[in-house]
Amino acid sequence: MPRVHTLSNSRVYVHARGEHPPPHFHLVGPDWDATIDIRTLEVTRGWAPASDLGEARAWAKDNQGYLLAKWTEYNVRDG
Repeated sequence: MPRVHTLSNSRVYVHARGEHPPPHFHLVGPDWDATIDIRTLEVTRGWAPASDLGEARAWAKDNQGYLLAKWTEYNVRDG
């Protein structure tokens, strides 16, 4: 799972190959993880502390195009 960014207390990953829609990223902290929809910035699975989630959402909002491009690049379907 390629890391695409590091925040103060967490890391942002986008899975490669075979991920399911909708486009999303994984926010991983020391003892928690959350899956976040790139377009809506809503948590679709898991949990993250409010401060880390807020930081991640602010970064993701400013970088939605980048996240969508990475998700598409890593999940191009062959054939």
